[in-house]
Amino acid sequence: MPNQVKAASLADILGFNPKKRAATTTIDESESIPEKFRRYYKLLLELRGHLTGQLDQHTEETLKRSSKDDAGDLSSYGQHMADAGTDTFDRDFALSLVSSEQEALSEIEAAIQRIKAGTYGICEHTGKPIAKERLLAVPFTRFSAEAQKEIERNRYRARQQAGLFGEGEEGGKIADDDSGGDE
Repeated sequence: MPNQVKAASLADILGFNPKKRAATTTIDESESIPEKFRRYYKLLLELRGHLTGQLDQHTEETLKRSSKDDAGDLSSYGQHMADAGTDTFDRDFALSLVSSEQEALSEIEAAIQRIKAGTYGICEHTGKPIAKERLLAVPFTRFSAEAQKEIERNRYRARQQAGLFGEGEEGGKIADDDSGGDE
């Protein structure tokens, strides 16, 4: 009999399993962390703990909504199309929130690993030290404030050049059918 692959549940996709979740780093390990990074390390652990709790809660709420949909239980939805649209929007918003929290958690874990590797506080773009004030404000940052501004400017320029549907300034403009092209 060939191996059968089960369909992935939303819980599998979101990585939600509170029984399996365990902290990969504990505060007890902070003694092996260099003194100059301990403050940031503890801050990152606190952020991770807070975010993990929020992520678990939001994921569980989203899974409850989705499991009702999967089972065909539409009794929680109103009969009006607007109610169904609102419910769909709420579910999509919750999934977006979970995705953002997972991304932030990933950045926090990466920052913890950079502390352990001794590369924490060094800008990945410029190779220069990141200001302490910035590390306190955004302890999982990978970039200095100057590098972050440059990266964001470049992203903005790339969006402007690509336009909506094509390249260049005219690429994203939609022709006005009423003008007849005489203007």
